[in-house]
Amino acid sequence: MIPAERRVFKGSIVVKMVVVAVLILVLLIPLMMIGGLVDERQQRHDAVTAEVASSWGTAQTLGGPVLVVPFHTYGEDDKGRVITYEHRAYFLPELLKVDGRLEPEKRSRGIFEVMLYRADLRLSGTFKRPSFAAWGIAAKDVQWDQASLAIGIPDMGGIRQGVNITWAGKVLQLSPGGTVEGVWTSGLQVPISGLAAAAEGQTWDFGFDLVLNGSQELRVLPFGKQTTVSFHSPWASPSFIGKFLPESHRVTPAGFEATWNVPYFGRSYPQQWQAQETEKVAPAQVVTASSFGVGLFLPVDLYQKTQRSVKYGILFVFLTFMTFFLYEVFSPFSLHPMQYLLVGSALCLFYVLLLSISEHAHFSLAYALASVATIGLIMAYAAAILRARLRALGVGAALTGLYSYLYVLLQAEDFALLLGAVGLFVILALVMYITRRLDWYAPRGGQSPQPPPLPPVPQGA
Repeated sequence: MIPAERRVFKGSIVVKMVVVAVLILVLLIPLMMIGGLVDERQQRHDAVTAEVASSWGTAQTLGGPVLVVPFHTYGEDDKGRVITYEHRAYFLPELLKVDGRLEPEKRSRGIFEVMLYRADLRLSGTFKRPSFAAWGIAAKDVQWDQASLAIGIPDMGGIRQGVNITWAGKVLQLSPGGTVEGVWTSGLQVPISGLAAAAEGQTWDFGFDLVLNGSQELRVLPFGKQTTVSFHSPWASPSFIGKFLPESHRVTPAGFEATWNVPYFGRSYPQQWQAQETEKVAPAQVVTASSFGVGLFLPVDLYQKTQRSVKYGILFVFLTFMTFFLYEVFSPFSLHPMQYLLVGSALCLFYVLLLSISEHAHFSLAYALASVATIGLIMAYAAAILRARLRALGVGAALTGLYSYLYVLLQAEDFALLLGAVGLFVILALVMYITRRLDWYAPRGGQSPQPPPLPPVPQGA
């Protein structure tokens, strides 16, 4: 004889709905844990990338060259004695031209791949003789003999050979240093002579070659009144990044070519400033924000796609449970909560399979393998608990449609919201259509139980 509480559970649709809803909420816990696992693997990938890049060269942003000229100002102390203060002024080039070829290189660390590059660069341009007239600095107070050129390079470890610069026809040796206060802290420098005797408005040409190792991206600061940058590379999947997009570019399976022409009107800092004005006139964040260039990124979006798919996990659990629930309502059998829980566990395991396989194979192949394995497992289990292979095929068809729908959502990022809204509307309409004649007050999906007929009235009463 079936216990009373078990009969209540089997006979009441409302009780069954409450139990299923509780199981769905319980399955939120493993889904959240899987989301945390995806984040952990993403962080591990980023840590490996940073570790490899630190040995080769990090993302590089070329700054300069900048002409640095010291000058003196004077004041008095509380006793009236004259005090000399030394300051530095920074002057940017009239013309800056950068030509570079980027040779990509993949390095592996365990199961992770890191995108590196070697850049063969040629920098050239023109400087005009600095003018201190706008600041009211007398010519005698300008320390022309201490002038220097400074070039900013974030990761000096990426320089693999010495660098010589040609200045006004002379070959000079660059050395480490070249700090520009408040803008960058590492780079190259070289003393410059001959500025004091130059006429007002005189110009000097410069040029140097630089072989630089880096990873993921290479940027340039638009320090010229007119800055022209040309990059080309055999890498076929570039990402143009930063403040300015290329004026022209061509991307083919054999690589890419891109050219930028940037006037100084497109940035928010001037052609010259004093060191003490840096935080006001040209702070580091403003200068950095004006950079532009190219990224040689590996398309490592498997973690993003997996994380997005996990967000749909609760929907998959709900719709799958709804399918089993409708089979149960319209059929003469009852499923145990443990059976629902096992099916939900298989749905959650899909995301672990997807993550683990996609780290070794293409995401599409990983998705196909994980979904086929999950659908096959649930269909085999459904054939036993639903007591009919045809019902199991119905469950399999529903899951195939759901996983196909999710894959389309993951690929169509721009239309994901639209496709998601339309898909949910269609699913809701289908559920409403199937249950349109269901009497939710009845123990099963049939008609509501009719009250017993009244006893016949005795004749003569």
